Amino acid sequence: MNSFNINNNEPEENNKVKSKGKSALDLLHKDIIKENEKNINLKISDIYGVDFDEANEIHINYHTLRIKNLIKKTDILYKMISTIENYFDIPNLSSKVVNGEITENSCIDMLINAVKNQSQSQRKDRYINFYS
Repeated sequence: MNSFNINNNEPEENNKVKSKGKSALDLLHKDIIKENEKNINLKISDIYGVDFDEANEIHINYHTLRIKNLIKKTDILYKMISTIENYFDIPNLSSKVVNGEITENSCIDMLINAVKNQSQSQRKDRYINFYS
């Protein structure tokens, strides 16, 4: 396995070269559980040689891009990416992922539910306005 071990501060023995960029972040996230997500900021800080705040920002940006890519792959949301970006704070959702509060899939589920609820309420409002 070519991933970092979250339980200790050393990379696994067979990972002799430190990766940089998105591939390093992908390696850090391989097979990770939600509760260990917040520990990755320390690893990012070590890999990039930045302070904790900047590592947190890198981590949030990573998840923001992943959530946007998931939105593009979702049948219900893919045509609405610009609307979703205007009405929902995706970086805030990403920060919740970084803190281990939710998963990326939970973010997508919340966005889908919000879109469905909005479209259902518009249909109901249309009939209420027509008959009132």
